[in-house]
Amino acid sequence: MKTTIFLLLLGFSLSSQANTFFEQLCTFNPNWNKHQKHVPLENERVFLSDKQFVQAHLELVLRVLNSADLKDLNKEQLVMRKHLIDVLSDYRLQGVFPINYYHAERIPVFIDEHNTHCAVGYLMRESGYGNLALQISKEDNYIWAKDLKNEQVVEWQQLSGFSVEELKLIQGAYDSYLPFAIEAPNRIEIPQKPEVIAMSFKAKDLIHSENKTGKYKFWIRGEGKDGILHGRWEQNYSPALPWIVGFYQNGKREGKWLEYYQGTNQLCRTEHWKDDKLNGIRTRFNREGNVIEEILFQDGNAVVKTNYELNQSLKYVRKPIGDNIVWTEIYDMGGMLIASGHESVHNPGNLQWFQNIELTALNTMSLASQNYLEPTEVSLFLTSGPQKKHYPKTSVRLYSEPPLVEYIKQGDWVYYSDDTNIEAINLTTAQAFQMDRFFRGRFSRLGGDILPDTELLQAPDHLPQFDSLHVNFTDGNANWWNGYSQEERLRMEFEWFASGSLPITATIYNPYGHQRFNALSQLKSYGFVNGMDEKINKWYHFDVHGQLSKVEEFIKPQQKNPIEVADAEERRAQSQLPFTMGK
Repeated sequence: MKTTIFLLLLGFSLSSQANTFFEQLCTFNPNWNKHQKHVPLENERVFLSDKQFVQAHLELVLRVLNSADLKDLNKEQLVMRKHLIDVLSDYRLQGVFPINYYHAERIPVFIDEHNTHCAVGYLMRESGYGNLALQISKEDNYIWAKDLKNEQVVEWQQLSGFSVEELKLIQGAYDSYLPFAIEAPNRIEIPQKPEVIAMSFKAKDLIHSENKTGKYKFWIRGEGKDGILHGRWEQNYSPALPWIVGFYQNGKREGKWLEYYQGTNQLCRTEHWKDDKLNGIRTRFNREGNVIEEILFQDGNAVVKTNYELNQSLKYVRKPIGDNIVWTEIYDMGGMLIASGHESVHNPGNLQWFQNIELTALNTMSLASQNYLEPTEVSLFLTSGPQKKHYPKTSVRLYSEPPLVEYIKQGDWVYYSDDTNIEAINLTTAQAFQMDRFFRGRFSRLGGDILPDTELLQAPDHLPQFDSLHVNFTDGNANWWNGYSQEERLRMEFEWFASGSLPITATIYNPYGHQRFNALSQLKSYGFVNGMDEKINKWYHFDVHGQLSKVEEFIKPQQKNPIEVADAEERRAQSQLPFTMGK
């Protein structure tokens, strides 16, 4: 019965008490009043998520765009218009739309805090005007297209082949938080819409707390007047446990906000706001209370992020430098720099560049994505009368978790020795295949980052005592490295299989025994070169299954063949980024 009520509330809240599908669309974008002839004559629809609502809007927008009179457009405009209609169609199918966090009413959101663009902003970005979309977002992130007066917007609009009226129709207004949350069966577990409200716990809510006479009398309390938040905002998880606590000043976030791990009194994170923008340090804690992340915000923008890898006693300091590239420095806890270089931001979920730790209630709706078991029969009371719809017994996630950001090494990196007390390692024959001993002799914590699964590869017969390594990466793979010491210098190069030529998994055999290792192998060969870029000493070759197929030993230096030279030059060109080798 609860799930039936939940679905009814969700469907009707999305329609804002509309009676027809057309009226529903007008709540998303009032400009549908000018295009009623393109809207099917039908009763209001029941949507299982705001995502489905947005997709229904865009489906009809595409019909309007494809039926327009284009006689006044020139050739360039026609080409661009066709391209952007395809882009918009793909945007609709992806189903990743902005979320309105900070306004109680439906309102446009040009770019949300996960870097998710609205439809118009997305079209700008995909046509080479991404900086314009960012500029609009910074100036007024909640602006309607009709109010855009920027000269660059006019330039882009004319280039796009869309009319101003069409752009006004493409845009939409996004709901805030989950509109049904206050009546949902698991309402205590869902971030609620901030509003002037005070609601106490009910008797049935006491099951969430062992202390049934806890100090948190209120489930939700939003202080303010005449609908404007001003003062304390809090949502408690139980009568004994807080969850989200913060402050508003004239409807805008202000001061320190706190979030606790759900069902505990352990802080999850703290952050600081000024005039509805993040300012100061956002601090994240693990469940043991240790700091694991600090991000410095200035006027709403993240400028420096520090992650603490407690198991390795390391801290990673990252700074964005544009074009999805960050400059990264790695220190030990004593403040000694042990590595530095560039990383690219791999961001399939369209999050902000710094979001590589699990998302929480203060920056995502994902926590509201609880699994609901649909009933076998749901009654939908539509204007045409009661109807019944049958559903299978399956779970439904209303919003999907976006994949988090990953950082991938690119270009030139420098690694400094982090343990000056290690003695030289004399490799025995039985140990010679363990390449990890080669890298980790003086680079004990980061040696394994240079070449994954190095314990599977044969090491050189001699282990130089390097003070530093200069390593060149492409997409996280080491192309080559130079080792430096006062007495020696050694250069090793790596060749990789193209990803399309590899099996899904590979079995690698220990050359000194029969033990098998399962790995995802891309390494084709590796070996040493001299200062003339000639092959020297031993080179090791592998097949696509990761098995050692050949060992070459060069008594005299040998020049590379032209194909090897061309491949190496291509990899180097792909990895070129500004680089400073100084410590």
